[in-house]
Amino acid sequence: LGIRPEHIRFDDASKLRGAIYGTEYLGTTQIVAVETADGIIKARVPAEIRLNTGDHVGLALSSARLSLFDKGSGRAVRTAIHDAAVEARHG
Repeated sequence: LGIRPEHIRFDDASKLRGAIYGTEYLGTTQIVAVETADGIIKARVPAEIRLNTGDHVGLALSSARLSLFDKGSGRAVRTAIHDAAVEARHG
């Protein structure tokens, strides 16, 4: 499963939860690494949001922006994001 950090947002009501593992400031935004039961997930959020290591947050993923990969081959599996890219190229 793959998703870019800018397609993940904090959501207090989400069942996907984790603890802040670290942050990387990039000027107006920051990449926040969140340690979940399923591994580390990174989200891009505004730099104004103040976070501390160990803070617990909920994460919401944009399902239209998910990419799936075959575990054996590592190749991308067709998803909504793939279909949107093909449509954009072919108008």
